[in-house]
Amino acid sequence: MIFETIPESPIALTAEQAADMQQLQIKKHQVAIVLLHWFNALVWLAELLTGTALIVSPAYRFAPQWYLILMEQLFGARENLLRFHIAVGITWTIVFLVYAIFGWKHYLHAEVLKKEIGLDHDDFEWLRIRLLKLLGRSQEPLPPQGAYNAGQKLYAVLVYTAVPVIILSGLEMVFHVGSPSLVAWAMLLHFVAVGMVVSGLMVHVYMGAVFPEERPAFYSMITGMVDELYAYRHHFKWWKDIKLQHKHQLPKAAPAQKSEEKPVELSRSKTSGL
Repeated sequence: MIFETIPESPIALTAEQAADMQQLQIKKHQVAIVLLHWFNALVWLAELLTGTALIVSPAYRFAPQWYLILMEQLFGARENLLRFHIAVGITWTIVFLVYAIFGWKHYLHAEVLKKEIGLDHDDFEWLRIRLLKLLGRSQEPLPPQGAYNAGQKLYAVLVYTAVPVIILSGLEMVFHVGSPSLVAWAMLLHFVAVGMVVSGLMVHVYMGAVFPEERPAFYSMITGMVDELYAYRHHFKWWKDIKLQHKHQLPKAAPAQKSEEKPVELSRSKTSGL
């Protein structure tokens, strides 16, 4: 057993404790969350590759001319490129709505509202100290975090705010409901919302896939698991909750049965066992 009692706050670990904890795995993500994560990743990759190629106006284009020509050749025509972009976007919208409706209780309510975007006092302190550390103005330790740190939660808030804007503006751009000015505003909102998500996505990918300390978080989106040492050091509040739940779920010891032996024999048995 690594800890005789579950600590109230992070404590220094011995080398033996750290090695033992690194060998233990804790489940962080359900299979549905992992699948949805990679579905989103593939959708965003496809939409960014095709959406960038659809912006051809010299005033707004930021992709090089050779890329626009390449994508048009791959799809045969710009019309096919647009159809593919729309089809992927509508598929993503349908999957997201199904997930929201049928996964509300087990995933959205429990996973998103409570763990992903629920900011508390420790989260705001984490953001404050983290910013000061980046500026070289603080040596304070970061407050303990839950299943997601405050930076991840802020990005999640951004994503869940931008997603409805992206969906609604995209549908308006496809079906042209209303006046031309409404379609023009939808285009602007669509580009702004996508740009905000992509800007955060670059940091998200770097922290998860490149930054060494957060590498276990990246692998957790493949296996659904993280090692206990990572959970203890980076997400102590979540680690503590898991340990307390496990402790409460342990089977209680069966009550001792009354012995039919004589009192004198019991006394002798106790004495002989000393």
